[in-house]
Amino acid sequence: MAVGNETALRQCRFLSEGHFAELYEAFISAFSDYVFQFALTAEQFRNHIVLNAVDLNRSVGCVDAGKLIGFSLNGFGDWHGRSTAYDAGTGVIPKYRRQGLSGRMFDMMLPDFERDGVEQFLLEVVTSNTGAIRLYEKLDFKPVRELALLQCDGVLKSVNVMSGDVEIKVVEEPEWPRLQTFWNGEPSWQNSLPAMIRSMKMKRFRGAFSGDACVGYIAYSSKFGRVAQIAVAPEYRHRGIGTQLVRAMQSDVADGYSMQVINIDKSLAGPMEFFRKLGFYERLSQFEMLKKM
Repeated sequence: MAVGNETALRQCRFLSEGHFAELYEAFISAFSDYVFQFALTAEQFRNHIVLNAVDLNRSVGCVDAGKLIGFSLNGFGDWHGRSTAYDAGTGVIPKYRRQGLSGRMFDMMLPDFERDGVEQFLLEVVTSNTGAIRLYEKLDFKPVRELALLQCDGVLKSVNVMSGDVEIKVVEEPEWPRLQTFWNGEPSWQNSLPAMIRSMKMKRFRGAFSGDACVGYIAYSSKFGRVAQIAVAPEYRHRGIGTQLVRAMQSDVADGYSMQVINIDKSLAGPMEFFRKLGFYERLSQFEMLKKM
């Protein structure tokens, strides 16, 4: 009976901007034992919210005796032409796990989002997190593709020399229509074009120029060395341009941080091989999953 009473006290509710401080505290606790270090400062957590278009008023929290013990951060936007909700982080603090709280949060918000005209729900889940995968499968999420987080802990291996007629410069206003023609595949939600535009103040952007024409670029979080996007025009590939763009990023990385590539599509053989040759290895893998509403 005591267990039942405890469960009854736990309520799921939509949050608001006023919950930011306690949401940040719960986020740090929930991801304290994550598969890789995810200890964000409050400012970095705010950046995470901006990057992923999170609406705190449409994000959900579970509360026990006035304490936030679980949450689901939800971003909203367009994904492949459809109105989409994006899971920017669902977590439960360790003491309250395996009690069905994540399922309760989804049961609460999915009907609400559907009534609001959301057509699909997108998320990523670590491939080794079998419990979460089972939950999402029960909710009718389907795997779309597999994404990798790559990491390089030391000096880049490649010694490729870039063509002498190409120069690396800082770019203030990217020409996105041109740069998109360099892409081999589709970036993940947090590396998509809308996310890049939302987060340009948080990123460093460098371009490779042949004369006045940009023929390659890299966008990254400078202090942490986390690549969001990198691409080279097809006719300029295999000239050392990509290598020099990564080297330019490495010069900005603060001491104690390893370079990372966030959520690269593992089916892109060329880019995966490029990073492998530079000395990057796969730190973890995630399934991108989608639920049609």
